[in-house]
Order: sequence, then structure tokens, then C-alpha cells
Amino acid sequence: MEFKMLEGDLMEKYKAFLITIHVENKADTELVTWTLEYEMLHDDVEHPISLLSYFINLTKDIETHHVGNK
Repeated sequence: MEFKMLEGDLMEKYKAFLITIHVENKADTELVTWTLEYEMLHDDVEHPISLLSYFINLTKDIETHHVGNK
């Protein structure tokens, strides 16, 4: 799935922002890959580490929910 940001708070700091989530099954394991592609408006804009951290925690919460329902 891809989410392309068109407006909002992120667009105040970035020229372009694309979030991609890819889920893949390998044997009995599901792998989740989050990709953040962005272009900063200025050199002094920080990388969106807090947003990436949010996605990691979200994935862990989903995993906990699914493991608990097996």
C-alpha cells in the first residue's frame, strides 16, 4: 500500500512525502516493511525519525494483537 501526502503538517517541511507498507509471507513468518520517501524543503529540516518510530510501534501493537488471537 502506498500513501502519498498531498497536504497537511508534513507538507510544511517536505516537498514530497510517500509512505509505503509491504507485507510478505515467508514460511510461517510475516514480514512488514515500511518505507518513507521524502524530499526536504530545506537542509535544516529534520529526518522524520519520530514518524518511523510510530510505525514501528504500530506494527508491534498489531503483532501483539494477532499473536494473542491465535
